[in-house]
Amino acid sequence: MTDTTGAVVKSESEIGGGLTPRQAKKLRMQSMTAEERGYIRRKAVMDRIFPFFRFVILFGLGFVILYPLIYMVSCTFRERADMNDPTVMWIPRHFTLNVLKETLTAMDFWNTLRTTLILNIGCSFVQVLSCSVTGYGFARFKFRFKGLLFGIVIMMILVPPQVIGLPLYTQFRSFGIRGLFTVNLIDTMWTMYLPAITANGIRSGLMILIFRQFFRGLPKELEDAAYIDGCGPLKTFIRVMIPNAGSAFLTVFLFSVVWYWNDYYFGSTFFVNTNTLARMLTNLDTELKIRLFKSATVEIAPREQIVWKEAGCLLSITPILVMYVCLQKYFTEGIARSGITGI
Repeated sequence: MTDTTGAVVKSESEIGGGLTPRQAKKLRMQSMTAEERGYIRRKAVMDRIFPFFRFVILFGLGFVILYPLIYMVSCTFRERADMNDPTVMWIPRHFTLNVLKETLTAMDFWNTLRTTLILNIGCSFVQVLSCSVTGYGFARFKFRFKGLLFGIVIMMILVPPQVIGLPLYTQFRSFGIRGLFTVNLIDTMWTMYLPAITANGIRSGLMILIFRQFFRGLPKELEDAAYIDGCGPLKTFIRVMIPNAGSAFLTVFLFSVVWYWNDYYFGSTFFVNTNTLARMLTNLDTELKIRLFKSATVEIAPREQIVWKEAGCLLSITPILVMYVCLQKYFTEGIARSGITGI
């Protein structure tokens, strides 16, 4: 058989000495040993079964991870009466926006969100800067007691925040120099900003470790070239290292934002009248009774309170989810390049 150009084209039956692919496979199987044929059969069975099990496992994991979010959305848009209806599982019987509006009112959401963003973004920004400088120092410079100081950084990761909570409260209660001046910083944002500025904020030990790992992985020749051109250590860090560490900066910034966003311990320790979303969510029961029912002693069935709590949780995590969706690509790339997988 020839094509339009006159070239000879073999038919499928002529390939392999005139055998079809199935016949050729059967012939090859006959020339194999019993052990080889058993291996081929087992491999064929596994190739057919494994995709099914993989789908089941991934679907199950996805459902377990997404279940809380699905339940939050379902409860947010249903009436309280639906919580006592055993026939209502996922889809609300009475769709309503009243629960969401009441939760927004009870949490004073927009003012609380503004306070949280000012505290969160600001602390995260200065903490990333301070931790990057510290991590760069541990990665590139040699100085006395370097090993001891880095051991203290590791201790910052291991020691729980409850251990240092009381000393920090005492320090911020009378901050200053005894005999000269002291100020009370409790219930001000300085209680969160000062540790962040000095690379002692929330989870700062882990951030220093990430930066150290990343800067150690960059070629030393980059700094040598900058030194030859007349740059000092600080100018080299700003002009050379920071542009090459964009993925690490983004990764650490996102980590910091999430940790400050979810922080309740330090917020409840240092703040009295300053409300963040985490603090407001924890005190949502009391706020609901006061703002909606004008009484802190009113009795509400625990099952009916779930709709407000789930609505509050959904409102609290929505900004973080939006940020993650927008920056997911860069976040994943940053984790892969920052060296965190090799720690």
